[in-house]
This record gives sequence, C-alpha cells and structure tokens, in this order.
Amino acid sequence: MAGYNNYFPQTYTNSPYLYSGGAAPAQTWTTPSPTQAQLGAINWVQGEAGARSVPVPPGQKALLMDSETNVFYVKSSDTSGMPLPLRIFEYKEVGKAVSEDDKARPQSTFVTHEELQQALAELKAESTKKEDKSNEFII
Repeated sequence: MAGYNNYFPQTYTNSPYLYSGGAAPAQTWTTPSPTQAQLGAINWVQGEAGARSVPVPPGQKALLMDSETNVFYVKSSDTSGMPLPLRIFEYKEVGKAVSEDDKARPQSTFVTHEELQQALAELKAESTKKEDKSNEFII
C-alpha cells in the first residue's frame, strides 16, 4: 500500500551482508590515528619557537630551516619520544677555494692618496734620521 509506513522494510540490494530482517548491518568503528607533520627534506619554521613546536617521531631527527634568519635547527627525540635539546647552527656563504696558483700571486692592495703621502713622509723622516746618525760617527 502506498503511503503506509512500513515498519519492517525489506532490503533488496546486492549487499554482501546476509539478510538480517531489515536491520542495518553493524558498523565497524575505527579509531582515527593522530596526524603528525610529515617531515620532508626541507622543513621551514619561523624562529626558534617555531622549531621547538615541530613534533618529531620517536627516535628520529628533523632538519628545520629558519625562514627569518640564517640559522637552521636539528631537532631529535629519543626512542621513547622525549625531545632532545634543540641544536642551533648558523650558516653562511663560503667563498671559492684558493688554488695554489692564486696563493703564489701577490695580492693587490690599494691605498688612498692620503695614506701614500703619509707613508712617504714617514720614509723621508726616517732617512733624514739615518743621515744625522751617520754624520755623528764621522767627526
């Protein structure tokens, strides 16, 4: 009969469950696993506080690059999950390596005109002192 509430509905589906007289099949509940931050090759943080807040799985290490300063952090934890002290490193650009040929060549240094005049005046003063001393011995 149309419009009549059927309190015992029949299920006509291709369900893999056995017919249970209209009752819904029992649902299985799964416990959601906690989501952890996926630690990839480069992890960017903002400052030391950001590095301290990153969770690290037990017994592993994470490389954390600071986006605000020229430092990086190595954060690790022991096998029980307790975090070890945060290690902080500073990085800077390294110039090109000096070859043996470059070491043999004299390094050119430049002086200002004032520095040159001062050095010449000092040399002249020393030469006049030497001449005065040489004249003392001639007497």
